[in-house]
Amino acid sequence: MNELIVRIAGTAGQGVISSGDIFSLAAARSGYYVTTYRSFPSEIRGEGQCAFQLRISQEKTYTVGHFSDVLVAFNQKAVDVNVKHLKSGGILLVDSDEVGELSGESFMEIIKYYVPITTIAKDVASVKAKNMVSIGLIAGLISQIPMKEQFKNDIRRRYAKYSEEIIDSNIKAFEAGYEYASSKLERHDNLNNISMSKSGEKLIMSGNEAIALGALVAGCRFYSGYPITPATEIMEWLARELPKVGGVMLQCEDEIASVTAAIGASYGGTKAMTATSGPGFSLMSEAIGLATMSEIPLVVVDVQRGGPSTGLPTKSEQSDLNMAIYGTHGEGPKIVLAPMDVQDCFIQTINAFNYAEQYQVPVILLSDAAVGQRRECVDLINFDSLKIVNRLKHDRTKDAGLYVRYRNTKSGISPIATPGDEGGAYVATGLEHTELCNPTSDPEIRKMMVEKRFRKLETATHEFISAKKYGPDDAKIGIISWGSTTGAVLEAVDMAKDSGYKIQALYPRTLYPLPQEWLQDFLADKEIVIVVEHNYTAQLLHTLVYRCNSINKDIKFFEILKYDGSILSAREVYDRIDKIIRQQSLRYTFSNDTTEHQYKF
Repeated sequence: MNELIVRIAGTAGQGVISSGDIFSLAAARSGYYVTTYRSFPSEIRGEGQCAFQLRISQEKTYTVGHFSDVLVAFNQKAVDVNVKHLKSGGILLVDSDEVGELSGESFMEIIKYYVPITTIAKDVASVKAKNMVSIGLIAGLISQIPMKEQFKNDIRRRYAKYSEEIIDSNIKAFEAGYEYASSKLERHDNLNNISMSKSGEKLIMSGNEAIALGALVAGCRFYSGYPITPATEIMEWLARELPKVGGVMLQCEDEIASVTAAIGASYGGTKAMTATSGPGFSLMSEAIGLATMSEIPLVVVDVQRGGPSTGLPTKSEQSDLNMAIYGTHGEGPKIVLAPMDVQDCFIQTINAFNYAEQYQVPVILLSDAAVGQRRECVDLINFDSLKIVNRLKHDRTKDAGLYVRYRNTKSGISPIATPGDEGGAYVATGLEHTELCNPTSDPEIRKMMVEKRFRKLETATHEFISAKKYGPDDAKIGIISWGSTTGAVLEAVDMAKDSGYKIQALYPRTLYPLPQEWLQDFLADKEIVIVVEHNYTAQLLHTLVYRCNSINKDIKFFEILKYDGSILSAREVYDRIDKIIRQQSLRYTFSNDTTEHQYKF
């Protein structure tokens, strides 16, 4: 075994998420790759179930995995809800003070350990420390991976703001669990076979933290926002870090105030951003139109969650794509980006600021709860290699005449002045206007200004980071994903290869405007294309079908859609791929003897 997948489950308030955070940080700081997933209810307390899954590996992984090797269940409901996520032959570790003898078909092929977790916690600390006992048990089960001291260090970090007495009691609970697993548990599992090589120093962060860090590195010095799950971590991180570099974090009374404050800061010459989720993004639509019409750089992050309305505040979905592309009234240029993982959240946030500044348009960064709230290990960042772009400023020494803010240039981009610049006064109006900012409804001027604004997108598409492909170029089956579903798709492509299927994946990180040449290159010889999304209405698929008619009219499109709030696994994607191919009576395989492509109906 060179990787381990652990799932911890219980009721909200039992410390499931905090124990998972400590476990993942300890593993990462010990030199291993970590990917995590958190699931928790909207209620702070009550019967809602929490789960934390983490995948520890010696190599970088795309997802948190499907089935876990170890499941720790704090109560009977946690067992009932989560046992389906445990692999055959896996270990189920339950609190025997809460869970009785387990029997039935679901428990036939798994290893069961009954441990009085609550009693142990009470004996050394308090019942509140049962989560520390649990991670001590897991650490003891995998004691050949030396992480014990790192666990204790991260417990100290986690509870640093509390008294020494509380810190010590949590460490005692951890040590009690470790000791129980090491000396009192009658073992009959294969965890002694785990052997993972350390992979050196790396960073561990959540997608939200990566977005906040990316904004800081890109030069953002103003953030305005209103707390909303699952985007609040961005605001919390920037509230701590922005003042250290002379920036400002402003908590507003609502999302309308948040986006207009960001527009005002950008108008004043400061790189600015706001972040929200679906309900708040809806409220921002009119102001985003203002930024479009007045050509003011703006970055808006939408950490998507289940909708509509209040929907599923703590669950993930990819259902805001149509709103991001088409959501404002009227027609105006904007750019929509979608990061595929935590490291890409950092990179794409810098791209978002670069595009906003260079093309003077709103840029929407479509993250979601799945990638925003999960933690991953990322490679150390070489800041010297990063490209940071600033807006084209008005330079009076080069243009001694009258300042024409909205000059109709070939690229559509016209120099922007900062209030106070000598000779750079202009009015940033939401009304249609002339090149000199005067309101107008003249048909010819209106036509010219619409074309000027959209011409910026034509210029921008040549600068976008190319969509990435994964898999053989001569594959007749293609699969397209975006955002957080991409990791599951890449692992599914590898699984399909092991089964003999020949499939190529495409994952565009710019969703609007989607350059035609990307699609043409990918779709030219495809016969089947599968689009994977976390929504019900196949929003990207419909955009693709519209654009693909002029490329290849004979493509058969299929969809893999998930909209129940849970994340998509590679196993689910692969099973659906297999079903589609079989239903079409098609076989796209590798020959056992050669690399020749075999194809038959």
